[in-house]
Amino acid sequence: SNQILLQRAKERTYEGVEFNRLNNMVTYRDLHHQVTKKRRIWPIRRVINNYYQELFNLVPCWLTSPEAVSAIFPMESVFDLVIFDEASQCFAEKGIPAIYRGKQVVIAGDDQQLKPNDLYRIRWEDESEDKDLEVESLLALCRNYLMQVHLRGHYRSQSQELIQFSNLHFYDGRLDMLPHFEVANSNEPAIEYIKVDGVWEQQRNEAEAQEVLWQVKSLKRKKEPPSVGVVTFNAVQQALILDLLEEEGL
Repeated sequence: SNQILLQRAKERTYEGVEFNRLNNMVTYRDLHHQVTKKRRIWPIRRVINNYYQELFNLVPCWLTSPEAVSAIFPMESVFDLVIFDEASQCFAEKGIPAIYRGKQVVIAGDDQQLKPNDLYRIRWEDESEDKDLEVESLLALCRNYLMQVHLRGHYRSQSQELIQFSNLHFYDGRLDMLPHFEVANSNEPAIEYIKVDGVWEQQRNEAEAQEVLWQVKSLKRKKEPPSVGVVTFNAVQQALILDLLEEEGL
């Protein structure tokens, strides 16, 4: 599949190219000039607006934020397909301009996840009673107009215990889980709770930080050390744990 896609991308690059009387290729010539010159450099928005057809033949797939789409791409249906990931965390008004720039759209998201956060941001609010103006996320808006397809296969959790609670209480048991064979037959629990008799002072817990340090050191001593992620509830505790890890050279 990878080889076929690569071959088709190459074919699309040279499909319909034009040559002058001296057999010099004129397609992409002006685009190449704009992206390689050293002076009077055009902004990326101007380059895309003037050469987006040639540019999309060279780079057919783009990964960007909704805000960047509005900033650099022309207000036309320039994409064959626009795909939104994590649409439950995208404000509706930020996603609509990107939808306009595509001939088809796929909205992917999970309404059980966090809603978009507008903390420290100014949002325009209308007093209208239009129901479309009452929704917060792009996912919630599109649910009123587009067909919904629920994904059932959950493959991210090697242990069934990690997703079982959410599957029962949030997804109505719809998820088909594919646990790792060795993990499913192991006696080690997927989640372990360790009680630390620490004291919360000045927005940090010294005993908890020391326990985190000990756990990380224990994991690093293993024959095949795993990757480790540490989550804290505030920046002060985070800084304390980082200082302890740096002192130990971890």
